[in-house]
Amino acid sequence: MRKYFYEINRPDRNLRMRQYIYWIGPYRYNWHEELEIMLILKGQVELSCAGVSYCLEEDDLIVIDSNVGHASLARSEGSIAMVIHLDPSYLRVYYSPVEDYRFFGCTDEHTRDSRPAKEIRRMMAFLITRMDTSSPLEKLRFEQGLSSLLLQLFQLFAPRRIDRSEAAKTQKQKDIMERVVAFVEENYRQRITLKELSRLCGYNTTYLSTWFKGHIGLNFYDYLMRIRLREATLELCSTDKTILEVAGDNGFGDVKSFNLCFRRTFGKSPGEYRRQILAENKGMDFKEKRRFLPLDHEGVNEKLEEYQLKLESFGTEDIFVGRRLLGQEMIEGILGQAEAAEKWSKNLSEQVGELREKLLELKKTAL
Repeated sequence: MRKYFYEINRPDRNLRMRQYIYWIGPYRYNWHEELEIMLILKGQVELSCAGVSYCLEEDDLIVIDSNVGHASLARSEGSIAMVIHLDPSYLRVYYSPVEDYRFFGCTDEHTRDSRPAKEIRRMMAFLITRMDTSSPLEKLRFEQGLSSLLLQLFQLFAPRRIDRSEAAKTQKQKDIMERVVAFVEENYRQRITLKELSRLCGYNTTYLSTWFKGHIGLNFYDYLMRIRLREATLELCSTDKTILEVAGDNGFGDVKSFNLCFRRTFGKSPGEYRRQILAENKGMDFKEKRRFLPLDHEGVNEKLEEYQLKLESFGTEDIFVGRRLLGQEMIEGILGQAEAAEKWSKNLSEQVGELREKLLELKKTAL
């Protein structure tokens, strides 16, 4: 079954790009070299990025810079996102050196339905239907669409230039994050304390706690809990282990704390979660890092069509309004000219009358 996953690699154009549509899965903290654009097609998603947590609603967009740590967590069942990963080298011709720029932005209730946001959604929907082509004209249309997308994106979220010292500091923080995250990934089943992490990265525990919250967006123990929940949800859906075994295998002290944490995060017990997920996703391989949607997914296809039709309608209305305003301006201009002509004619008539009176006076004087 073909899925919504495409890759483009055109070294001659510095264009390396992936675009896909997938179900938002369990919490997974990561970073990568590519610039990421995420669009929520369905549901509600919590996204932690560069020390801040965002609650993304349907139709929201977020831009995540290269090498910035981030993680998503579905807050409602069946949440779906469309994602573009773009090698920053493609931007070098516009922003140079590209390493000195920071690309980030997120829509909210004030900007979600703005004209640029609608255009970005339209172009993302357009691009994913043009990636799998070998036609020269379609390739040109694709790059034209990509340029239009980036133009609207950077008008809505202007890139910020940084100095070299900030770039060096960012690299150092990235190195520390890699060590901390790798340690947690290897040891989440065991008891981990801030004191252990402080020895790993050379910070005292007070500073480390603040640093963790500032760079990952969660305090350390919340982050550790989400890693444990991620692995626990995978075991619930892919094994026959009991709830007690799943809790013990993933670092939870007892079933009670596991149930409490699970309800607080997903709004249901581990048993309810297991029954619902298995019923809705029969035959699904839950060990896949990402679950891409099939090309024949009716809901997604309707959404992609909606994005394109909505903006076409929006554009038609703009044209109509523009023509109406232009017509009004023309009418007002003509009326203004008529008033000016009438005024000029009135002044001319008055001047002719004055001349006539003076001629009559001269004629009387002459007689």
